Amino acid sequence: MVALLATVTAAAALGLAGWLPGVLRTDVGLVEVDPGLLTVAPEARGIATLGRGYTVAAYQSGFRVSAASGPLVDTITRGSPVSAVVGDLGERDEHPVENVHNSLDHVRIDEVRFEPGRAVYLGEVYDAVGGRPTRGMPLRLTFLLTTAGVHVTAHAQGADAVVVHLDALPATTGLDPALPDRNLRKRGWWIANGAGEQRSFTSANRAVVGVGPAVQTRALDLRPDGRLDVHVWSNRATLTLSGTPRRG
Repeated sequence: MVALLATVTAAAALGLAGWLPGVLRTDVGLVEVDPGLLTVAPEARGIATLGRGYTVAAYQSGFRVSAASGPLVDTITRGSPVSAVVGDLGERDEHPVENVHNSLDHVRIDEVRFEPGRAVYLGEVYDAVGGRPTRGMPLRLTFLLTTAGVHVTAHAQGADAVVVHLDALPATTGLDPALPDRNLRKRGWWIANGAGEQRSFTSANRAVVGVGPAVQTRALDLRPDGRLDVHVWSNRATLTLSGTPRRG
């Protein structure tokens, strides 16, 4: 009986070892990148109308993209909407591993330019020591009206990767084949290679978010409290926003 119990215990331990890293979220290969400060010049603040009921709001508290029926996404409240990453990708256990050498986490928006169906916010993503900028990269945030909704591009010139910091979405659920078709909860997930960039995940408010470019390595990090981070290993990250969100 003792021998049997020992055998069962050992087997259980081996099984536990197989899924424990996933449960504890310590071995997904994603590096947590925290947002910094956001500064928006007064002349760049306000609501931009893209058309067909879609708008972009830019304030000191962050950005919001909305449809006529309600908000699609919000960037993290009172924090930078993006970070620029300097680093590279490795591989472990048949999945990518991020090697982050440095991240530029503060964002300054200096101006906004309007065209029909388009709003472009220009500024800089930068690092700072003691409140003083030490390194910066030109930043361009483009919001473009499309037939499906709104296409967002965050371009940090000179970055190896871009992290988009979104407010946490209730009941974030993956959309096959990009992500598992279930509640993603507070974990990190790599978006499947070859999956398109139109439909990656959705949430309780019925907004649908696609992550691109599709040819780049992409991931979601839901581990940080209160936010959802989109990692894209390119100097451009794109979000395709569609669906009919509920008011909230």
